[in-house]
Amino acid sequence: MKKRYLLLVILFIYSCMLTLTSCNKTTVDSSNNVIVNEETRKIDGNAEKIVKPGYEKLEELLDDEESNKKFQGTVLVADGDDIVFAKAYGYADAQEKIENKLTTRFAIASNTKQFTATAIMQLVEQNIISLDETIDKYFPDYKYGNKITMKNLLQMRSGIPDYLNELDLFMRDEDTKKILKEYESNAYYDKYVEDYRWSSEIILKNLYLTELLFEPNEEYDYCNTNYYLLGLIIEEVSGMSFEDYLEEYIFKPSKMGSSSVIPLNSDAKGHGSDKSGVIVANHEFTYAAGAIYSNIFDMFRWSRMLHKGDIITRKSYEEMITPVDDYGYGLFVKDNIIGHSGVIDGFTSNTEYDINKDRTIIVLENIDPEIDNLDAQYHTNLIREYLDGQVEEGAIN
Repeated sequence: MKKRYLLLVILFIYSCMLTLTSCNKTTVDSSNNVIVNEETRKIDGNAEKIVKPGYEKLEELLDDEESNKKFQGTVLVADGDDIVFAKAYGYADAQEKIENKLTTRFAIASNTKQFTATAIMQLVEQNIISLDETIDKYFPDYKYGNKITMKNLLQMRSGIPDYLNELDLFMRDEDTKKILKEYESNAYYDKYVEDYRWSSEIILKNLYLTELLFEPNEEYDYCNTNYYLLGLIIEEVSGMSFEDYLEEYIFKPSKMGSSSVIPLNSDAKGHGSDKSGVIVANHEFTYAAGAIYSNIFDMFRWSRMLHKGDIITRKSYEEMITPVDDYGYGLFVKDNIIGHSGVIDGFTSNTEYDINKDRTIIVLENIDPEIDNLDAQYHTNLIREYLDGQVEEGAIN
């Protein structure tokens, strides 16, 4: 009891320090409707768009993507703290004819992982956990727990099969197999995962029966299970639910008032590749690997907090963005580009920060990437190539 009380006191003090730091350094207002820049006027987040001089051709390029039914969602481009372009495209709900707005929230899927990794680094800074400790401390019944470290989970080098994408390798429990067979067409939604707290028991039950794909730290293999387990560890050591921890120590200090793990009725709906059919899915099953909902403004606030060193120490940040096989902690890192992509039923997302140019690109989409593999990653690449002068003038109508 005393240990738990002391931990809560430490976390409270840490939260206060982060709040003070963010107030001094962040130039993005906490309001859901207003973005503030030091050198520009206030911009209404409910406005139709933000297009600074010199970015009109970028608007034409993306308008063309929408007209060809290749794009639906929101985009933000920023130069340092200054938002130079932001626009919403298509419908948040095509059936109800509700249009996307700049403030519309989307499922960001695997972009959640950078938040989970940051939470882990906060706990490391408080000496509550160590990246070199093995996970048998938290999962004593796991036969490979004494081989796998926290760092292995963060860097996708654990050897554990993916509970989302490698069902045949991960789901070894016979009762689970029966459920999967019964609900094969919607295994992770509806009756199977009405409560993802219950499903964590299923995850661990199957984890304890799985075999490793390779010895820990010998290879890289992108795996959602790693970050699911990190979420459970965050809960155990903090004494808080994953969503409550994020709210208190990530979202509040970062002034992300429009972000949560819990979906809202006003969120954008996922759509099929033809943009007409609404996909109804329970994304909470992805948990610490992909359950966050957010909008472009909150993701920009987050980007500035993270990359300016206002949410964790510079030392922790540098460790986070030091890649092994192009992956750091919850972030892909290649050359000067740091970011992540996310894909889940009806949604794709991509966040990108160019550390050399201090440039942020955020793309959130609510359409399945089935049209020639066009998704948030594709449109991020298109925007970057345009900004870097790699898109020919003739490509813009």
